[in-house]
Amino acid sequence: MQEVLLLVKTIRSDIQTLQTKLDKFVKTHSQQLKEEWITKEEVMSILNISPRKLQTMRDNGTLPFSQIDGKMYYRASDVENLLKHNYSRR
Repeated sequence: MQEVLLLVKTIRSDIQTLQTKLDKFVKTHSQQLKEEWITKEEVMSILNISPRKLQTMRDNGTLPFSQIDGKMYYRASDVENLLKHNYSRR
């Protein structure tokens, strides 16, 4: 009986350790996604919009961007925030 109780305690401890490691991993992964930069093609695919609509969103400041050598980059977190901001439960 003592062996079974010891085994249960060991398993609980292992589960708690795994849960702690998993929580840290999820937070780290989530932080990396928020700092990830994506291309205009990815943004258009995610939002299902045309190149012209994306241009309009850049022009009116709806979606911030970075440009290097004519290529546009967007933060994944900005696209996510745009989606959250425009979320409707209707």
